[in-house]
Formats: sequence, structure tokens, C-alpha cells
Amino acid sequence: MKKLTIGILSAFFSISTLFVSAAELRQDHPEFHVVQPGDTLWDISQTFLQSPWLWPEIWYVNNQVGNPHLIFPGDIISLVYIDGQPRITKTNQLPNGTVKLRPKARELSADSAITTLPLDAILPFLTSAQVVSEEQLDDSPYVVGSDSDRLLAAEENKVYVRGIIDEAATKYTFFRKGDPYIDPETGELLGVEAIHIAEGKKTRPGDPTVMVLTKSTQELRKGDRAWPTNDEQLRPVYFPHSPKAFDGGQIISVYGGVQQIGQYDVVVINRGEREHMEVGHVLSIYRTGSTIVDQEATKRRKNDPNVSTWDKLTDSVTNSKEMVTLPDEHAGRLMIFRTFEKVSLGLVLKAEKTIYVLDKVKMPY
Repeated sequence: MKKLTIGILSAFFSISTLFVSAAELRQDHPEFHVVQPGDTLWDISQTFLQSPWLWPEIWYVNNQVGNPHLIFPGDIISLVYIDGQPRITKTNQLPNGTVKLRPKARELSADSAITTLPLDAILPFLTSAQVVSEEQLDDSPYVVGSDSDRLLAAEENKVYVRGIIDEAATKYTFFRKGDPYIDPETGELLGVEAIHIAEGKKTRPGDPTVMVLTKSTQELRKGDRAWPTNDEQLRPVYFPHSPKAFDGGQIISVYGGVQQIGQYDVVVINRGEREHMEVGHVLSIYRTGSTIVDQEATKRRKNDPNVSTWDKLTDSVTNSKEMVTLPDEHAGRLMIFRTFEKVSLGLVLKAEKTIYVLDKVKMPY
């Protein structure tokens, strides 16, 4: 995990000399920021930039600063100008010339570095969230029984699984079939939610394979499915960037059973790898404009002197209400952190207005 953290952070900050035409500074930006425990790269970039995901475009690596690719609490992030262009850099000196010293006895590991996003908000979804096809559900390994006297199996119970093909895998995650994801525009089945139930370890191969449950959120039932656990999905840091092209999409579901979506909620959008969605893509959220009755236009049409009284009484168009659809309004931003073939999971990073299912996602601005 430490090596992965260093590698991704290095990639995040190695882009240091690009032009800054797109990265506009906020009018109220500070001259420096002292990194605090709990800060994220997104939080810090938001204090300096109009568009936080453009941070790498103005990051400047100061070669005199040790370990420039990792940022820790207590570090100073400062705005400087190089060749007339604004750059943001890590330094140990405040603008007034005061040097901020860190006790030499203090040792910092890569795991102490701040992250791009609040990982607590997404970690439960990195291995537990799954979207699969009906065929994958039908063909996947399944629970046939347990050593418990009951039909349901809980933590530390043995369970018996049939259909195991990958003999090398030792860790498994158990799922139950959830609701289908349907595209609200086309009616296409985009996948089926696989609800995370439990985790287990293989203790004896064979048919059936014997596994012991190591963690459970619900009791396992006969017929629940099992897939090898993919630890590669545990990304400690993400590289936010804008899609090269995006035709737009919609929020089709939200985790947690909430009706009104806010900051740090996890949502599902109806675009996935098929539409070239990538982990780290930043999208703007737009509240879908509501359709309302235009009372004034309705009254004017009924009072139009060019329309006869008979037509006003019999014409369904004249007697119907005039409707108008209001424009979509910017409501927030999200970042994609998991992708599947036809859908993606996104974390809402900013919510300017209350967001709802079926609101739109578009290219960021």
C-alpha cells in the first residue's frame, strides 16, 4: 500500500510545467496554506483554484524541498510566480520569510500523507460495490449450505460453495442479487446491483469448496453468490481530471437509501467503461429543470381576440395549460472512483443545491 501511495502521488504531482490557461485562481485565494490533519488535496486545491481538478497544471516541484511528491500535515503550500505564471508549490517557508521547522526526530511514512479524497467516504465501496450482468449472476459460484443448523450462516461459520473455477483465489466476497439499473432514457438494462453480504477465506478446495466467513454485514443464505476479492481496487489516491469528451448522463441511483443527495454521498451514473469513463473523471451535476405551468401564457392564449369563442370552448390546445421547462441549473460536482461496463460510481464532492436521482451529469466547468 505504501508503494502504491507513493507511486500514485508521484504521478499526481509530476506534471509541473504545463500552461495554466484553464486553471484560474480564485479571487479570494490565500497566499499560502498550512496543511492540517484531515485536509485532502481536493480541499486545498479548492482554496486556490476555481476548478480544483486542474491542480496538476500549476503545481511546481521545488527541487530544494525534500520528498516533493508527498504532502503531510504541517507542510506549507504556497502560491508563487515563476516567469510571470502562478504556480503552487510545497515549501517550508512562509511568505514573510519565516521558516517553519519540523522536529528532526519526527518520522513521516507515506501512509501519513494526505489523500486526494476523504477515503472514509469511498473505502466501503471499493470492494463491496459490484454491478454485474444477469449472465454473471447465473454463472457465478453459489452457496449450497453451511455447518450451521440454520439456513442462515453468520461470521465464523463454515459455508460450502459450488462452482469455484479460480483455484488460486483464497479470499472471496459474497453478494446477493439487488435491484436492476435501468437507463432512464433508453430503457436498457445496464446491470444488476450485487449487494455485499459477507467476506470469507477458502480453507479446503473441492466440490463443494469449504470457506470460513471472516466478516459479515448480513447472514448468508443458500443461493448467495461468491466472487474472488479484488484488492487492486483499493486506490489510496486518485488523479482528478476532466473527460476528453462526454455527451452527458444521469444519476440513476444513490447508496444509503437517501432521497436528497448531498456532499460525500455515493451515486451511480448511467455511463461506464463503454462510454470511456475513467476513475478520476470529474463531472458537473445539474439539477434537471422542472416543467411548470406558465400562467401568464395560458391566460393570454385564452384571451386572444383572434380566436373565436367557439374555438376557445372546443379547441383542446386553446384550453390546455401552457407548459414551460426551466433550464438545468448547476448543482455540484462529483468524481468517478469505480467504473463498470455500463455504469460508474461517483463521490459527490460539492453540493451547491440539493441533488436528486435523475439529475444530469455533464462536462465540468
